[in-house]
Amino acid sequence: MPLDTKVVHYLLHHPAAIKTVTIDAEWFGVKSCRQFIQFMLAEPGPYRNWIEIQRRFKAAYPLAFEDYEWQAFEQPFDAESIFTDSLQTLHFWYAQGNTQLAAQAYLAVPSAENLAVLQAQSQLLTALNQPRLPTRSLQEHGQDMLQALAQPQASGIHTFSNVDAVLNGGLRGGVLWTIGARPGIGKSAFAVNLIQNALRHDADLAIDLFSLEMTATDNYQRTVAYQTGVAVGKFANPYQMSAAEKQQVQSAIGQLDQQQLQLHDKLLVLPQIIKVIRDHAQHADSGKYVAVIDYLQIISLDRVAARHDRRQEIETITRELKLLTNELNIPIILFSQLNRELEKRVDRTPQLADLRESGSIEQDSNVVSFLYPVSTDEELKAERHLNLIFRKNRSGRLSELAFTFQPSQMRFTPQLVAENEVVVGAGHVAMQQDVIPPEIRH
Repeated sequence: MPLDTKVVHYLLHHPAAIKTVTIDAEWFGVKSCRQFIQFMLAEPGPYRNWIEIQRRFKAAYPLAFEDYEWQAFEQPFDAESIFTDSLQTLHFWYAQGNTQLAAQAYLAVPSAENLAVLQAQSQLLTALNQPRLPTRSLQEHGQDMLQALAQPQASGIHTFSNVDAVLNGGLRGGVLWTIGARPGIGKSAFAVNLIQNALRHDADLAIDLFSLEMTATDNYQRTVAYQTGVAVGKFANPYQMSAAEKQQVQSAIGQLDQQQLQLHDKLLVLPQIIKVIRDHAQHADSGKYVAVIDYLQIISLDRVAARHDRRQEIETITRELKLLTNELNIPIILFSQLNRELEKRVDRTPQLADLRESGSIEQDSNVVSFLYPVSTDEELKAERHLNLIFRKNRSGRLSELAFTFQPSQMRFTPQLVAENEVVVGAGHVAMQQDVIPPEIRH
């Protein structure tokens, strides 16, 4: 569809836009579209619907559009960005043509008057060729708020119900969520659980898992173990599984084939990771993409760079990831290791200061939480009690959530119980301490 026609199509369904943009019928090369813009500028409405505009325009210009063109216009068209880009391009082409005419006039008659016209046209052309300022106006923010007041907004990306509640309805764009844990706690398994729960709520999600420690095959096996309940250890030699287990695995494979999940294990430098995220996020529908990175401390800025200042490198990585969430309006879940100093304390409940190597992790993250065992011997049990404590949360409230973790099946199960608020620093944190029997807490 030509740019002229795209502008007309949008205005038919959004006639009020004629009052909010700079537009001139002379920009339009297609005669029928030029007549439509002249009509709309003369009679801007209001109109009840596009059919009323069609009827009144046909009365003024009965032969402007063919029947097949009106049939195409009947389809709703809500892409405001395409409308504004098309309009700007038409304006640019019109100014470019005028600049060429002014240059020819000056060459023919190099007078001061013709030079002034040429300079004015050149300045206009230069201005139109500048990239659009990404900062939105207050009026644009106001229009978004009015729309949000008038109709329900899309919810965030859902995972566990208790996590969704803490994040005020789920994961949304612009959020960098850092999850810290010590080695061997189960952070890679927790990543699999978050991903599969998100896909269970919305099968149309596109998800990238960048696992820099586990292979893609390992994560695929863990995902199948999560889906089937078959012990992950049996995937070392699947041929020896029972007939029932093989049937479960075959069924899970068919389900996983339908997921838009990609498991990456060869991307170790930040530019590669960002390139994949940007490409996949731009091809996904709005609100339908999330990236998961496991884990921060293995990422580098360059494959061969000497790490003279690892702290500065970590700061750059977290800053770039945070900026990417804003640029693409996507959430990124980033796993991180914790300092070993945590293991020397009597109280091993993680604090923000336990994030390894840089305070920028806390500064750049919208949400910071920690996955940790409630007692020192939990790591040896077949079913472990792990808590997820939120120490920073710009997207909701601070809280501590209890889970049971079955390592053989890679499955986390939330313990949904009443919460008791306790004082932490200058605020209150909702704790689920009543989930864990006192006798196993050390």
